[in-house]
Amino acid sequence: MTISSVSTATSTNMLTILAQASQNATQLSVQVETDQATAQIERELQQKIAALPNTADDTLVQVSQSQLKGLQNTFSTVSTRSGQFGTNGNIFTDINKQLAALQTAIASGDSANFDLNLSVAHTDIGNLLVIPPTAPFQPDQVLQIKSNGLAINNSASYDLSTPTGQAAAKADVNNAQQYINQLLATTTSNQVVASSLATGLSNQINFLNQNLQQTLSASQLDVLSQTANLTQLAHNQEHLIQLALGNTTELSSALAKMATITDPPTSPFAVLTNAVGATADSITPTQVSSAVLSILA
Repeated sequence: MTISSVSTATSTNMLTILAQASQNATQLSVQVETDQATAQIERELQQKIAALPNTADDTLVQVSQSQLKGLQNTFSTVSTRSGQFGTNGNIFTDINKQLAALQTAIASGDSANFDLNLSVAHTDIGNLLVIPPTAPFQPDQVLQIKSNGLAINNSASYDLSTPTGQAAAKADVNNAQQYINQLLATTTSNQVVASSLATGLSNQINFLNQNLQQTLSASQLDVLSQTANLTQLAHNQEHLIQLALGNTTELSSALAKMATITDPPTSPFAVLTNAVGATADSITPTQVSSAVLSILA
């Protein structure tokens, strides 16, 4: 093996090592710069997403929510009243049943059943619910009947064994029946009004709630769309930076090219010889760099 060949082999190995080292350094630098740029873009992306405005009309949403809350509270009150009127209606119906039984006991002079049915009627009155007289409901007079009762005495006060006693008891029971029927009619009317109001309020609540949900959904969809667009733009920026940084490999490429040159110059004179005929305008930076690097051969 000649000295020249040894020198060429040594130069080639040196250039290969330099090319690899340059490539590794470039890749590491590119990776660090890419990571830093990506982290900055992601931070800015999150800030932009967090700053996205709510496209929903905040005033409209607040007013709708306030109206919805008011309607729901009213619906709850009306529903409660409807249940209370229904309970009292059932009780009044049972009181009427006991009063009818009193009429039967009077006709047969049955003092025992008279007092028994009267006791049940008093228990029913005690179970009636006192409902505050609020519009649009009519006063149901429940408080008065709980305070005053049916104005019917026990059988001993009438002496149902005599026609006079039976007539007196019958007159009191008739008055009580008319009174209870009046209270039952008022209570039934109030229950119908409450039921109608509850239905109307329920429809309003559903309509308002649907509009509110549609408004909020449209706003959320718009925010999602803007978020997707911002994210895509950020990713595009990241890819462009990666491509730009990935092209900074000129030194390692030149070294790698010199490592495989077939007939490298062996001296500065050979470099000058290769440049004979070239001018300052015609010679390229690549030729100069290649020539200079080839001196290492």
